[in-house]
Amino acid sequence: MIEINTVIIGGGISGLSAGHFLKKKGLDFVIIESDKTSGGVIQSIKKNGFIYENGPNTILNNNSSIDQILRDYNLIDKKIIPDKNISSNRYVYLNENPEAVPISFIKFLRTPLLSIRSKINLFLELFKSPHKKNTSVLNFISKRFGKEFHDNLIEPFLTGVYAGDTSNMSTQHALKRIWSLEQKFGSILKGLFNSKTQNIESFNFSNGINGLTKAIAKRLDKNLITKTKVIKIKKNRNKYELKTNTKKTFVCKNIISSIPSYELEKIIFEDEIKYILSNIKYNPVGVFHFSFQKTDIKNNLNGFGILAKPSDKKNFLGVIFSSKIFPHICSNKFEVYTVMVGGEKQKSILKKDKINLQKLVLDDLRKLIKCYGKLEDSNFYLWKKGIPQYNLFQEEIEKSVNQFHSKNKGFHLIGNYYGGVSVSDCIKKADDLVSNNFSSFI
Repeated sequence: MIEINTVIIGGGISGLSAGHFLKKKGLDFVIIESDKTSGGVIQSIKKNGFIYENGPNTILNNNSSIDQILRDYNLIDKKIIPDKNISSNRYVYLNENPEAVPISFIKFLRTPLLSIRSKINLFLELFKSPHKKNTSVLNFISKRFGKEFHDNLIEPFLTGVYAGDTSNMSTQHALKRIWSLEQKFGSILKGLFNSKTQNIESFNFSNGINGLTKAIAKRLDKNLITKTKVIKIKKNRNKYELKTNTKKTFVCKNIISSIPSYELEKIIFEDEIKYILSNIKYNPVGVFHFSFQKTDIKNNLNGFGILAKPSDKKNFLGVIFSSKIFPHICSNKFEVYTVMVGGEKQKSILKKDKINLQKLVLDDLRKLIKCYGKLEDSNFYLWKKGIPQYNLFQEEIEKSVNQFHSKNKGFHLIGNYYGGVSVSDCIKKADDLVSNNFSSFI
C-alpha cells in the first residue's frame, strides 16, 4: 500500500497539466497512465518523412494557462504559427465546388453561400428577442439567422469540431461565446460590435503537437507511472483507495481523474455519478492522412481546409490542408491532407473495412483537389470513442459533476467531456483546479 497526497488518473494533456501545476506548488503526487506512453489523444506520428497528427492538429493560444505552460517549458520561441492568410481561409461546398467562408462584413454581403433573404436576416437578428432558456444549435441559429445560415455555415463548422448533430447539440455549451453574447446584449451582432476583436493564434511544433506532452512528461518522469490501470476506487472516510491491475494499491487524500467518462464510470464508487458518466456520448471518428506530389495536384487550394454538409453526401466530414498550414510536416515536393470521417451522421461508413473505406474517401479527396497521380503515403487511425458530445444533456452532466465534487472532498473530475474539448481548454481547467483547490507547500 502506497500513501501519497494526490493521485492523478490519466496521463493525457489534462492529467499532465494538472501534474505540472501541482509540481510548481511543491506538492506530492503520482500520475497513473494505463498506456505505455503518456499524451492521450495527442498523437504525432513520424512516418516516411511525414508528420501526421492523429488527434488535434493545432493548439489555440487563447488563455493565460496555455501561455504560462509554454513559458515554463521554454516553448514560446519553438511555436510554429501558420500564415494568417492561409489559416483564416476556410471552405465549404456549394454545388460540388469549394466556396470560401466569408470572414468579413463585405464578404458576407457578396458570398454565394447565402441567398438575399439570408443576408437580410443578418440585419433582422438585431431585433429578435434573446432565448429564455438553452436550446439546440439548430433551433438557436435558425431563429436568429435562418435555416440556410445554419445549414451552409454553422452546421459544417460544428460537424468539424464535434462530429455531432446540431439538432441535439447544446448552444450554451457548444457555442459558449455566441450564447453569452446573445444573453448579455440581446443580440449576437450587438455583442460582436461591442466586444473586442480576438486575434487568437494557433500553433504546432517542429516535430508535432506531442512536443508539448513530451516536454511535460519528461519533467514529471519521477511522478509518472505508465502501463498501470486503476481498476477500482473506494472511499474510506476522508481518504481514497485506488487498486490497480499491477496489484499496487494507492491511498490518498486527493484524486484528479482526467480519464474519459466511459473509463471512469467503470471504477467509480458512487451510483449517481456513474449513471451520468455512462450516458455521456462519444462519436467515433476515423482520421486519414494522404500525401501526394504537388505536381500531380491541379486544384491546390490555399487555406485551412474544407468542411462538408450532410447534404453534400461526401464520404468525409472535412479535409484539413495540413501542409498548407504547417509546411514543415513534409518536403516541399509534397502536400499532406488530413481527412476526418464518421461522427454522428456517418457512423455506418466506419463499419466498412479499411481498404474499401480508404477507397471511398480517397476518391472524394481526389475529386476535390483534382489529383489522380500516385498516392505517396497514407496513414489511418480510428477513434472508436472520439469526441464527447456537448448535447442538451450537458447541463445535467455539469450539475451532477458539481454535486459529486461537493459530496466527495478532494475528488476532482476534469477532462474534455465538460467545460471545453480543446487542448487549451483542458490546460486551463487543470490550472484552475490546482489554483483553487490546492495550497502550495513551497
